[in-house]
Amino acid sequence: MIKPIANLVNNDRDVQVIGRIERVILSTGSNGQNYMIINLVDQSGRIEARKWLVQDGDVETIKPNEIILIENGVASEYRNQLQLKVQNYKILDQEELKKWNLSYDDFFISAPLDVEREYPKLIELIQGFKNQDYKAVTLKILNDNEAKFKKYPAAMTIHHNVQSGLFWHSYTLVRDCLAIKPNYAYAQVDWELVVCGAILHDIGKVVEMADVGATDYSLEGKLLGHISIGNTFVAEAAKSLGVFYKDDGVINPNITLLEHMILASHGKNEYGSPVEPLLIEAIILSTFDNLDAKIFKVNDELQKIGYGEWTPRIPTEDMKMFYNHTSEKEK
Repeated sequence: MIKPIANLVNNDRDVQVIGRIERVILSTGSNGQNYMIINLVDQSGRIEARKWLVQDGDVETIKPNEIILIENGVASEYRNQLQLKVQNYKILDQEELKKWNLSYDDFFISAPLDVEREYPKLIELIQGFKNQDYKAVTLKILNDNEAKFKKYPAAMTIHHNVQSGLFWHSYTLVRDCLAIKPNYAYAQVDWELVVCGAILHDIGKVVEMADVGATDYSLEGKLLGHISIGNTFVAEAAKSLGVFYKDDGVINPNITLLEHMILASHGKNEYGSPVEPLLIEAIILSTFDNLDAKIFKVNDELQKIGYGEWTPRIPTEDMKMFYNHTSEKEK
């Protein structure tokens, strides 16, 4: 009987698991022998699997985005993290998946919102904007990249690394920003700029990611990064719409403001921002961007442990561990 990844527990033996391979790392142990680190995912969760005895055929067969059936697997904890030992396995094709009443789509964790219902709300919000440049550029970029924007994850591992994670993360920032708007009615904030920045700040990830499963970064992703790619999107959209320059030949300040929102979205140079926020709107965006990523990552780790336990050290949180003080009943 197939066991969902989320249901695996320490000392599980002779378990059958079917998962999609997200990433594969071939490494060498202190004994000189090669071993494989295989990151697996199904709809219920993720787990790191290890194959300690690696043959040449394994390297050719075990690849990202393949669906693998693991038989006689053994689950055990290492440094407070569950691992699955791979012994016997088989790569499944579409026809073999049908025998298990499964399809390829069953091996993606999805964002917890109805994208098809929420996306039109986002478009309607933008269409109501008074600033015609913000509106036209944002709508064009979304129209040109709609399918990927709605389906792609927001990252490979750091945060919102689920199907539709890019939309989920971006839409969350939009709602966060709108939620605080009444509290800061006294402040000189261009809320339309904040919202467009929230929508576009990660749009370059539709090119940065190699595929919808985020198994790797594309060449452009590795050499340019999503911030540079997104900034180029804004400039190209503005030029195609004829709004990049004003009538006197000067670059349209509205376009420069949109570009700054993307370029400053990580907040600090050391966090990857080419420039740091020099607009009050960029402060709002970078703050919520950081907050949303932190909440997702820490919560993701907390969900993997039981009440009264500590998470493993989280690299994005300065290697701190976090305590799960919430019982299952309270969740």
